[in-house]
Amino acid sequence: MKKILLLSVICLSFLLPTTYGQSFFRIEADVSMKTKPTDGKGQLIIGRVYYDRTYRKMVYDIRFPEKEVWVIKDSLAYTYQNGKLLRSDRVNPFIESTVFHKCLEGKLNDFGLRDSYYKVSKVEKDGGLVITTWLPPEGFIFKGSVLTSNKGNDLYGVVVLNERGAVLSRQLFKEYKVVSGLKIPADMIQVLYFGTGEIYQVITLSDVKINNLKNENFYNYPVNK
Repeated sequence: MKKILLLSVICLSFLLPTTYGQSFFRIEADVSMKTKPTDGKGQLIIGRVYYDRTYRKMVYDIRFPEKEVWVIKDSLAYTYQNGKLLRSDRVNPFIESTVFHKCLEGKLNDFGLRDSYYKVSKVEKDGGLVITTWLPPEGFIFKGSVLTSNKGNDLYGVVVLNERGAVLSRQLFKEYKVVSGLKIPADMIQVLYFGTGEIYQVITLSDVKINNLKNENFYNYPVNK
């Protein structure tokens, strides 16, 4: 459960033109996540995350609450302890929709929607925000809309609605920093709504490195099935 919560934030899931993004191929950072479900105890997870868009693997070196390595590749998530495979779980393929992938491609300013099936339905201003409503094409499996808000060139928020207009999730991107020429949000806040409950999550990134040629053992962590 804790793994899925972390991945949901990272997936639901940088602000440079795409032509610049082509020079960025890998990113790593210390990551901490605080999770607070409506009807349960809060969790804290601390570790370091590695992503190289050539390998298409997301690797988490978890230090707390217990030492583990999580590797997400294609439609499987692997959990290792002391180099041994504990289990593998099937997940929906999502690597290309993660914040890290969008960061490296320079497409987070519109959440990657401009290059997707979604089309702009409406653009309006609210104070210092520019809010864009995106609609899926006719016959698309997910019939809900997505709202993005921008402060200047920075993505500020993303709200996902179902086809009836009910909010499924909200995300905020804050504390942008420029690292090696790449602009990234150091704080991400997400609220996931389900039934009568919700899950509140805060992701914090620090010690971010771009195109680091070290730590190859994590960027291309071997997947032993």
